[in-house]
Amino acid sequence: MRLLAGFMQDTSLLEFDTSAITHNLRVLRGVVGVDCALCPIVKADAYGLGSLHLAPVLAQGADMLAVYSPKQAEEILRAGVCNIAIVVLMPVRVIEESDELTRHAKRGLLHFVVHDAAQCAALELAADSLGVQLGVHLELDTGMSRGGARREVAAALLHTLASTPSLRLKGIFTHFANSRTSETLTRAQLDAFREFIAQQSASIGADCLFHVASSYALMRHRDYHFNMVRFGLAWLGYGTEELEASEPLVKPGELRPVVRWSTSIVQTKRIPEGASVGYGSLFTATRDSTIALLPVGYADGYPVPRGSSSQGRQSVAICLSGKRRAFVPVVGAVNMDQLTIDITELEPFGVRDWTGTEVELITPSWEAPNHLPKLAASAGLIPHELLTRLHARIPRKRVQTSRSSLVEPTVHVVPLALRSANA
Repeated sequence: MRLLAGFMQDTSLLEFDTSAITHNLRVLRGVVGVDCALCPIVKADAYGLGSLHLAPVLAQGADMLAVYSPKQAEEILRAGVCNIAIVVLMPVRVIEESDELTRHAKRGLLHFVVHDAAQCAALELAADSLGVQLGVHLELDTGMSRGGARREVAAALLHTLASTPSLRLKGIFTHFANSRTSETLTRAQLDAFREFIAQQSASIGADCLFHVASSYALMRHRDYHFNMVRFGLAWLGYGTEELEASEPLVKPGELRPVVRWSTSIVQTKRIPEGASVGYGSLFTATRDSTIALLPVGYADGYPVPRGSSSQGRQSVAICLSGKRRAFVPVVGAVNMDQLTIDITELEPFGVRDWTGTEVELITPSWEAPNHLPKLAASAGLIPHELLTRLHARIPRKRVQTSRSSLVEPTVHVVPLALRSANA
């Protein structure tokens, strides 16, 4: 068994597998084809994992990167990503001069999104102030009702852009509201987008990029690809299990999950049958039990399960010899910086002291019970939200893992015996 290096100083470690990212981009490239550009989304500091480390990896296999704010774009440029276009999605009105942003804009590699007439006018002033021609993408609101312009306003904006020398149309896109769950609603938004493009074709240049596909739409059908796809979750290796589609283009297991979160057991304790564990006595032992303590909790970003029947819905993986994992349940309440797990069923393995044993909170296997989307679902979260909640104080580490090293020869799934505190 391997101890988590430095676990007495750092209570957990977050690893991201760069070889998995490269693999995922290769899979997605195979799905969309060589004539369709890849635009990974790296907003929110690459979903909380660290754009400083991940943006250069993504840039090697992508054609463009997408962020939300100019500050995020600046962080990526400071990470050394300088030969790829970056599109800023938020309605930017003022562009503060900085060496990185100005230099990238002058090279025609910094793009902004036009959302409405007033913001378009503000972008024009910003471009004139910088002395550059800015590439812009027009967001068409086809039903999301978040950012972007409704059809009539969007049509007027196209005509405005055609007569504004400092702004050049680089792309037109929309954002789907139900691409994970509904083919019907997503197809309706696609039809609205296509109708708009057909009606306004005279105002659209031949080099314009059309991008509507998020991770889920990308995997749903080729009709959503156009000449660029804009995705976040898929480059992280997630999304295939949650997509509700009869014949998805990417099957579960084809993408490799990027994230692994691990900690170590810091104490074990034997409790008698009938003893309860944690605040609210949410768990009561139905037999003499061994409870292990982990030094992580909701302050680190570990999710609090929701619902009265939440006990036993979350699991962690105890790392055994070789590549084996034994999945055991989280019991009792999730605390600010502590978790308790029931390791009673591990006694047949003959280990006298489990203290210091490595534990995976998130395992890089889509089949595992502590696969990130499953852990997120236990708390009523989406994978994106759980990722961005992982606290910045958790050390990040880049690793490169071969496909063969991910294979687990045996997986011992540990049952949970539960009895309600009120039973």
